[in-house]
Parts: sequence; C-alpha cells; structure tokens
Amino acid sequence: TIPIHFWAARTPHLDRPDWLVLDLDPKGAPFTDVVAVARTLRRILERLELPSHVKTSGATGLHILIPLGAHYTHEEARTFARLLATLGVEAAGQIATIVRPIRARAGKVYIDFGQNGHGRTIVAPYSVRPLPGAPVSCPLRWDEVTPKLDPARFTIATAPARFARMRDPLAAILTHPGIDLAETLARLAGRR
Repeated sequence: TIPIHFWAARTPHLDRPDWLVLDLDPKGAPFTDVVAVARTLRRILERLELPSHVKTSGATGLHILIPLGAHYTHEEARTFARLLATLGVEAAGQIATIVRPIRARAGKVYIDFGQNGHGRTIVAPYSVRPLPGAPVSCPLRWDEVTPKLDPARFTIATAPARFARMRDPLAAILTHPGIDLAETLARLAGRR
C-alpha cells in the first residue's frame, strides 16, 4: 500500500489526459542505456519543439512526460506516444525497442507507450516504492540525466531535503497549455 499510482487525467476532464508518458523499462538492460535512450528521446522532442519532463520511476526506469493540456483523448495520446517511441527506436535501435515481451527484447530498453490510456497509471512523483532502501519516484532536471545518474540515491530519507531546496521540476506540466499535435505532426512531416 506504499506506492501511489495516478492517472494522467484529472477531474473534470478524465477523458482527456494532462500528459502522455514514455516509460523507459530496462528489464535486463544497463541503466546507462536507459539514460542514453532518454537523452535520444529528448533530442527528438527538442527537434519537434516539444516540452518534456523526466522523473525516475523509483525502481529501474525513467518516465518522460509531455504536457497535453487536456486537449486530446487518451487514444490520441497513446497513438502519439507510439509514434514517439517508434522514432526513439529508429534513432537508438541498438539499445531500444517497442517489443513488449521481455524475452523478445534482447536486453534492450523497452519504450513503453502503453501506459497511456483511460485508467492507466504511473507511479506518482515522490511516491515511495516498496523496495529495499525505500526509493522514490523523483522528478529530475534534464541536466541530471547523465551516465552518472543513480536512481537509488533518491529515497524516503533523501527526497525531503531535495524537495525543500528545489522547485518541483514536474509542476509546470499541470499548468502548461499543452502541445499542438497538428502543428507537431506538420513539423515532423517537414523533417522527413
């Protein structure tokens, strides 16, 4: 009962998410590959002029969130997340995959776009995970996502001091007006 998981949508618009998530799941891949895939995805998002936020999962992965501003349906968010995941695999195919079965991933980082959908949840920021050391899902600044990043250092013991000394890097996701999906797709089509 320790971890808190939450939807991407809030009342009064439960049918329209505030963000989409790309969940980077290593399951056998080194965490340095998770970082490399995250940085690759960030470069893609920057080229598309999309804002993004990152946090640890509190376990072994990272979550990349993109603000939607409650403008799109869950299915539209999932479809766009799948497109972004596919672009990530095109750019980092040697270490990234969208193949879901663990045995078929061949030690690659799974870019999970399936966490987008009505009723789907992710672990909440600063939520404690029921793992040794009580790690938390910790919001990060992108400049912290380097090969030296160690998600295990964010724990129930260390998170309060971090939270007290810095603004929440994820807070802006709830106030952002959201991306313009049609404009983004036009940018993407123009770059192909």
